[in-house]
Amino acid sequence: MSVKFLLVGERLRYRSFNGANKALPVLASCLTRNGFKNVVQIDLERPDVTADDLLREVQDADIVAFAGAMTPQWPELDVTVRMVADHLQRLSRSHVPIVVGGYATKGVEDIARLSPWISGYFDGEGEAGIIEIAKSVARGTFFEDRPRLRGICYIDAGGRFRRSIAERTTDLDCFDQNFGFVHVPERHNMDIFRVDGRQAKTAQIFTQRGCPYACAFCNKSEEGNNVVWVSDEALRAQLRRLKDEGYSAAYLDVDTFSISERRARKQAEILHEEGFIWGSNTRIDRIDPDLMHHFVQHGCRYMFCGVEHVHPGVALAIDKFNGSLAQKLSRAHTYLDQVRSVYRSMTATGLPSSLFLILGLPKAILNEDRTEVIGYAPTTFEDDAEAIRFGLEECDPDFLNFNMLRFMPGSLAADMPNHPAYTCVRPTGEAPITGGHFLPRVSSTMNYSLPEYHGIFRICESVGESQPRTTAVDADRIYRTVEYSIRLINEKIRRGGKKTSMFIDKDIVENKLIQHDDDGSYRLAPLQAFEILTAN
Repeated sequence: MSVKFLLVGERLRYRSFNGANKALPVLASCLTRNGFKNVVQIDLERPDVTADDLLREVQDADIVAFAGAMTPQWPELDVTVRMVADHLQRLSRSHVPIVVGGYATKGVEDIARLSPWISGYFDGEGEAGIIEIAKSVARGTFFEDRPRLRGICYIDAGGRFRRSIAERTTDLDCFDQNFGFVHVPERHNMDIFRVDGRQAKTAQIFTQRGCPYACAFCNKSEEGNNVVWVSDEALRAQLRRLKDEGYSAAYLDVDTFSISERRARKQAEILHEEGFIWGSNTRIDRIDPDLMHHFVQHGCRYMFCGVEHVHPGVALAIDKFNGSLAQKLSRAHTYLDQVRSVYRSMTATGLPSSLFLILGLPKAILNEDRTEVIGYAPTTFEDDAEAIRFGLEECDPDFLNFNMLRFMPGSLAADMPNHPAYTCVRPTGEAPITGGHFLPRVSSTMNYSLPEYHGIFRICESVGESQPRTTAVDADRIYRTVEYSIRLINEKIRRGGKKTSMFIDKDIVENKLIQHDDDGSYRLAPLQAFEILTAN
């Protein structure tokens, strides 16, 4: 078909980890497979792609879709989208739809009301919806069709915000996850994967979609908690195409790789048979020593576990576990022992591990016999310090990764008014957090306020200035937390123990705010030195 579909990926300004925008190749593959041959991908993460390149492609595009956008990207996204809209207006082509898709479309009504140049926001999985949108554009009826296009949200002629969510995708085999993908080593390779001492060319692929858990700070399970898998045949085909393009490592971009142990075992075997080393994510309660051995024997070089915290009250507050209150209480009380056991088993099997902690979470307050939740309160520095001490000394991970609680629209933590657990740490208190809180242009117009920002927050998975974050921590507390962690890491190294590496934002490294010595120990600059990152 003659429609020119322009797919745009916004740059990710803050990052502690490498990674790719997978929405672009997946959606391009879906469109091409359905007869839309004129599909152009513009990934602004590529160093060889400029704003001029984007505007050149916009000139004759029939639709411009910003795909795979995340809510923290709204400041950058806003600039690029407006640039495109202004360019189309200069060309007398304001009739060309501009659509934004991805998690950035959650809680977006305030942004929509203040961004009339955006034609629609696509909420949900887009593999099927992108085809319906393309057909509508081909007919020249996109604006008229918006009420019936599943997933399209917009402001209608009467000033109402029309919400819709796309149906879940059930067939993950019918598209090429790397269709037309351009690999950027400095953005996409992960230094945890090396072959003969050299960096391995790394691909991101997903082998499943969906999460059966309902952690309240996460928005992934809110679209539906059923899980679908890529077939063994399709996985092999994906891997063989990647092998032909020089890839030798794969990071499986899934929520919990071992939800189905049978499938996880088989996929590990396939990855090994096709010549890949690999890593993935899982939950503490979805892995055991036997499964670890199987993974290691079949090329696994890294396993990420989202511990979040080890305080029993935190597990209850964030809905870490499914089930009745009694079941949640039981699992919360045994969680610490489970975490210790799993990490020690990972070390014993030779499986490199990463300890992931979230700072500034709420915690449940229990009654005297610890059988009932009677209230909620913010975690304290002492709570976090104990979790770090436990993690470093008793779990002995290879990597330590901090995050700070941020409120992502689409999650119960952000969306639910007067949330019983999160109200005590939410910057808006009882009121929900919206997408507009992430975008200064909107937040200033709407008189939203955020806690004071400091550059030290960038140690927590690169928290940016305009991200609504927990009120339980401030700059001094984060600095003390990092300082304490580094002291424990350095003491462990001096005793001859394992070198635990921290995942650190590249700007922190380049500015020598945290320095990593040859023996594995760290040196931390004074808190005031981190202020240089606040102005960036």
